[in-house]
Parts: sequence; C-alpha cells; structure tokens
Amino acid sequence: MKNDTLIVIPIRMASSRLPGKPLININGKAMVEHVWERAMLSKCGDVIVACCDREARDYLKKKNISYVMTKKKLNSGTDRVYDAVKVLLKKKLYKYIINLQGDIPNISPKTIRKLAFIIRQKSVTMATLVSKIKDPNFINDKNIVKAAITKYLKFNKAIYFSRLPVPYGSNDFFEHIGIYAYKINILKKFINLKMGQLEKIESLEQLRALENGIDIIVGKVNKAPYSIDTSNDLKFFLKNELIK
Repeated sequence: MKNDTLIVIPIRMASSRLPGKPLININGKAMVEHVWERAMLSKCGDVIVACCDREARDYLKKKNISYVMTKKKLNSGTDRVYDAVKVLLKKKLYKYIINLQGDIPNISPKTIRKLAFIIRQKSVTMATLVSKIKDPNFINDKNIVKAAITKYLKFNKAIYFSRLPVPYGSNDFFEHIGIYAYKINILKKFINLKMGQLEKIESLEQLRALENGIDIIVGKVNKAPYSIDTSNDLKFFLKNELIK
C-alpha cells in the first residue's frame, strides 16, 4: 500500500433525501462497508471513514473499520474530509487525499486506482473522473452532473460542470463521477475559498475550484458507479443486483 495517500469516505446519517443512508443494509452489509471494502481493495493507501454520528461510529467500531469523528455541522462532504485529515496529519504526513463518496457501493477498485494514478502526476493538483453517458435518458436528468472537458496532456481538463447537457450540440456527453483527489495543499486552499457564484447557481461545489483558477484534471473510465441518493435509487440498485 502507498502510505503517502489517504482515502477518506465522508458520511452522515442526516441525509435529507435518504435518512440513515450510510447504514442501509445491502446484501447483509451497510452501504459504507461496501465502499470501504472497495477502497481497501484498490490498495491505493490508508482508508478512513469520516463520520459525525454515534450510530455510524458504533457500526464502524464493531466492524473494525478505521474512522475519525468530525464536527457535526459542516458545509459539505469536502469539509468533512478536511476535518478528518486535520486530525490525522498530526500523526502522519500524507501527500495525496482521495475524497470517496459513501453512497457509491459498487465503485470498482480499478476506478479508484485510476484517480490515484492521475493525482500522482507532477503537474496535477486536483483530479476527478467521468464516464461517457450511454443511456440517452441520463442526458437531460438534472441529477446526473455533466462535465464539459477538453484534451489536456495525457488526460482531460474540466472546463465546466452542469446539471444541463453541456457542451451544447455535442455528440458525446460525460457523466461526472463524484470522487476527487487533491494534493494536500490544494485541499487546504479549496476549503478556505468562499462559495462561488456558479457554485451557488448550479449547486455544485467543484465549480468553486474552477472559479478560483484551480485546474481539475479529468480521467475517463468505462462505467460510472451507481450513486444512491433516494429510496427509488436504492430500489433500482437492489432490484438489478448492481453489487457483486
């Protein structure tokens, strides 16, 4: 395992659309445990869950999953990640941080490895992933965030993110996968930036980076993991047995 990299899985029980989401049972395990297992299988570095609820903490303790308790009231998942990182940096120095959402239980370890590879490139300070949208119904779905990207070095660079289909008139649209990697100094810088205008309009926090001149380098993967945000998402996931 690379010990210069830390994967943080931020979770909270008070999800407005699906309360108690991290501990929802999927095939005998809580959702967060599935994500944690896949992060461990990626062998990219240390893995920690950042949580703020006693119930989640008790489950993680029982399962022997490493965790850090964070403040309860934080603006975003990224703030929760940084709150956890601050605690851990007192003991160990990490160069790279991966912010892995706790609601994508079928994410492939290979996908995490791709992101880790990109952030380790010298010229990259922040990175994320996209996947080509194959289902035409997803193109106009405002819950599926689209990324406008352009070729950059061996990868791509994000120009904009939107809930609308961007770029207009394109033959191919790319779904943004909500997993990020940062070099530690950029994560610190990002957390201290004020919320941007575009971020407020689109309700997408990654636009804060673009509005402040931080390049987001983008890797492409063949398949996006399924994100569970609502009870309907969960029903679809369980019905189609999307976890292997």
